[in-house]
Amino acid sequence: MAWKLGSAATSGWMMALAVGSLLAGVDADAAPVGQTIWLKACATQQYVSADQNLGATAPLVANRTTVQGWEQYQVIDAGGGLIALRASESGLFVSADTNLGGQLVANRTTFQDWEKFEWVELGNGSIALKARSNGLFVSTDLNQGATAPLYATRASVGGCWESFTWGALGGGGGGWVQIWSDEFDGTSVNPSNWFANTGVHVNSEQQQYTNSPNNIQVSNGTLKLIARREGNNGYPFTSGRLESAGLREFGHGRVEARIKMPVGPGLWPAFWMLGNNINQAGWPTCGELDILENVGYSNWTSGALHGPGYSGNTPIFQQFYPSSPVSDWHVYRTDFSSSDIKWYIDGALMKTVTRAEVERYGPWAFDKPFFIILNLAVGGVMPHGYNGATTPHYGVPQSTADLIGRTPQQMEVDWVRVYQWR
Repeated sequence: MAWKLGSAATSGWMMALAVGSLLAGVDADAAPVGQTIWLKACATQQYVSADQNLGATAPLVANRTTVQGWEQYQVIDAGGGLIALRASESGLFVSADTNLGGQLVANRTTFQDWEKFEWVELGNGSIALKARSNGLFVSTDLNQGATAPLYATRASVGGCWESFTWGALGGGGGGWVQIWSDEFDGTSVNPSNWFANTGVHVNSEQQQYTNSPNNIQVSNGTLKLIARREGNNGYPFTSGRLESAGLREFGHGRVEARIKMPVGPGLWPAFWMLGNNINQAGWPTCGELDILENVGYSNWTSGALHGPGYSGNTPIFQQFYPSSPVSDWHVYRTDFSSSDIKWYIDGALMKTVTRAEVERYGPWAFDKPFFIILNLAVGGVMPHGYNGATTPHYGVPQSTADLIGRTPQQMEVDWVRVYQWR
């Protein structure tokens, strides 16, 4: 919830929803767009790896017996019935590089024609991939060598060499095991998971947090954190903030939530984590991992890290652009380990920050348990950095104050889930 000022006008790459196939033989609806998958080659009966420990231009190779990070790919809608594959571990796109004879390498930061493929259903759970770069099918050609590098070299699917099976990864698949969740299926906040923190006054925010059902509700399968225009304790707004500190704290793993947010400059919903040693070490030494922040704009969210030497206006920050407005449901996720931290929206990797990148600025603060925070702030330093409003309230323009006055605004959470790799 500390802030970083960026440009709200620039746009990053966007993951669109799957569109109907425009090309014969392509079943665009069958492609698992937005999911993280593995691929297993029929020829070797082993998993396809994009292991860059073998070199930045190392080819994809079907030679792994298990699925770990290098064997995971996000399926991205590339438009026109085509897909792109983004290697989870590096965040780089798979390319059928014609300069390398159609060899598949995962080393591109964006996708163009060479990084687009047709997803062709072969039946019996098998698929083929046809490269847009040369119009040829990807093959695990054992004649290329014992390590079976992948090349787009075949004019047709002749048999096993061009055939792959696949599976989607998720809770329980590919090593991720769900260890905790709150599905918000009851009629009140579960006190074994959360408490309402009403004593937080930071960042020049303009709300008083309360534990009132006017500001925190659980109903119809979702949590609602509700901002209202009403005076309380000298603040012009009230709202809600839940924390899992001392109740549910988690080390390295995957943390995600399905959320939809209000739109209005100055509204500041967030889904984030703090190190559980904050009372001893203080902030920012404890570490802060911002999975999701939004300051009232419909087309972008942001993620950030804060720690000793990289806090406040942190250099480790990026805006993310979901496939549809933030007022729609989206799944916001982070994976954090001793080596890197990743941000995802709807299964698509948005950003990877390595330990080495963080340590350019200060000590790595993410090798301890963290607790989860869900809150809806109103106004404050970060919203003011974007909307410039000082009246009627700091970071809250008149239009948003009126909006909240007419209709209380809410951040809605369908569920929160935590996984660990086992």
